Amino acid sequence: MLLGKKIFQVGAALVIAAAAAHTAERLKAPAVEQSLLVSAARLATSGPSPEPPAVSAVPESASLDNPSDKRAGDLTGITPVAATTPPAGGDHCRPELQLAALPGAMIQLSLIALCNRSEAFVVRHAGLAFSARTQADGLATVTLPALRADALVAVYLQESRLVLGKVAIPDAASYSRFALVWELPAELELRVTDGSKVLVGSTAPVTGDDQRVIALGLPTVQSPVLARVYTVPGPTLGEAQITGELRITPASCGRTLRVDTIHSAGGSATRTQRTISVPLCGTAGDILVLKNLAPAPKLAAPK
Repeated sequence: MLLGKKIFQVGAALVIAAAAAHTAERLKAPAVEQSLLVSAARLATSGPSPEPPAVSAVPESASLDNPSDKRAGDLTGITPVAATTPPAGGDHCRPELQLAALPGAMIQLSLIALCNRSEAFVVRHAGLAFSARTQADGLATVTLPALRADALVAVYLQESRLVLGKVAIPDAASYSRFALVWELPAELELRVTDGSKVLVGSTAPVTGDDQRVIALGLPTVQSPVLARVYTVPGPTLGEAQITGELRITPASCGRTLRVDTIHSAGGSATRTQRTISVPLCGTAGDILVLKNLAPAPKLAAPK
């Protein structure tokens, strides 16, 4: 009798302990579970809640109906940039570049940039650089002289987009070329004097073997890069006098400007950076003649 009473007391104690443990676990339950229980209870007594407003999957900044008014940053130098960012907008915005060899060691550049319509871009090749602009449909066609036989051409678009292309120019070694590259506020012109012939920059297309100076670059874009390229058939530049004429203006007087020169011969090119000290202001309208730009002709070694 006494043994049965003790067994009953022990069993009752175990039942009480189990109930207390269950109550403690309920009290320690995460707030998420409790909120779910409360929500379930409320759903049973309340009507359906209004649906949240729909959120567009396309951010407003990516909408083509509201294009960004950001411009390409001002160019701080003519040194090519190595890094780039991937094009935005998927494959539709990926620019395409096609290069083709033309007679006279020229390169025809065809650019397709559907998301860069009517925008400025910069072309670079073997140290040569100049600015251009896409048409309203995002297309652009540019002709430039080849300075290397294995011509690598880079096109720099806005928002740091870069597209590269390479083309072989078999007859590049048949020409010698000298290029002058500058940025504003410099105002330069390349002048070549060969006997009674005087050559200055011309935008006329070059397809033959004529000796001439090619003008490159669009001066009406923001931060334009301009260039002049003197072309002559043969392994050397010959005996012609090559000079630069810097117009002194209120924007350039008293400043130190940088100019790049590129000499191409035998299918390879050499680039040189030069600094020009412009006279002080008060001489605006004058012209500063830059001499000794081109490398001196090499004399044949006596036999």
